[in-house]
Amino acid sequence: MINQLKKVAKLMFLFIIAGTLIQSCGNNKKVETKSMEQIRKEEGTPVKVMTLQFEDLRLQLNYLSTLEGYRQSVVTSMVGDKVQKFTAKVGTAVKEGQIVVEFPTNNPALQFEQAKLSYENFKKMYDRMGALLAGGETSQQNFDNIETQYLVAKRNYESLKQMLFVESPISGLIVEKNVEEGQKVKNGDKLFTVAQIDRVKAIFWVSYDELQYIKNGMEVNAEVNGKNFKGRISEVALAEDQMRRAFKIQAEIPNPKHELKVGMSVNISFDYYHNPQAIVIPTSALAVSSGKNYVYLTDGTTAIMQEVKLGKTQGDKIEIISGLKPNDRLIYQGISLLSNGVKIKILE
Repeated sequence: MINQLKKVAKLMFLFIIAGTLIQSCGNNKKVETKSMEQIRKEEGTPVKVMTLQFEDLRLQLNYLSTLEGYRQSVVTSMVGDKVQKFTAKVGTAVKEGQIVVEFPTNNPALQFEQAKLSYENFKKMYDRMGALLAGGETSQQNFDNIETQYLVAKRNYESLKQMLFVESPISGLIVEKNVEEGQKVKNGDKLFTVAQIDRVKAIFWVSYDELQYIKNGMEVNAEVNGKNFKGRISEVALAEDQMRRAFKIQAEIPNPKHELKVGMSVNISFDYYHNPQAIVIPTSALAVSSGKNYVYLTDGTTAIMQEVKLGKTQGDKIEIISGLKPNDRLIYQGISLLSNGVKIKILE
């Protein structure tokens, strides 16, 4: 038994000695590591590269508007009463001065019949006094007195007539009918809208910065439900609207088939800048130093610093108007670690 214990103790001693020797050998082995700076110096800074080509650069402005007739008028009631007659339907063509809505003439508050009778009587007296004056049978003062009374009666009658027999203020189409015959209305209620729609207009509002790009006669596109219509800017405000803090712009759109309707919502867009041969780069490729703008080009192995001049910006892209040309190889990722002449490694 004692001999067996001695053998076990001897084996354990040998294991301890062996483990110590192995650990000692491991500690003597030196592990060598490299810094990122050393790796970049030896292999090159990793970057991504693109080959430049001309692009067709178009920059647009877009606005939402509601269509109106080229000429348009909303007619409201000047009396409170029932509509006795409505002589037109939506889509009916009317002439300027044509009676469209009629109200009863027996409204006691207006006394239309009395005003009419007074006007007719004074007109007879006026005509008679004119004849007498021409024949030297009355004085100028008598004629002038009658003329004054006649003109007052005429103005009163015509004013009441205009209120009760409502005329269209312009020639055009009835595009909206707001009342029906027999309907009671109040003073100020809308009766109808008349418009000329062979051409329609779209009004929108722009900021001062946008105003510089907008000129009379510029072509615009009006998009309605996926269909496009061409028009032109017809009016550019010279003064800012103080309530909106914006400038009013009007576009006219031909509408010979009457496809465009008054009140339609329309998207107005137009190119305010167009360069069919533009060099455009990602903004991520741009570097700024001492107030100047730079990019990095490459010959395949090194970074070459190139000063550029900037043009228009579109989202995350920017136009270069000087310093670059087609087929230049531009570094567009990884530029933060670059300087002129640095070795690069192009990533696919």
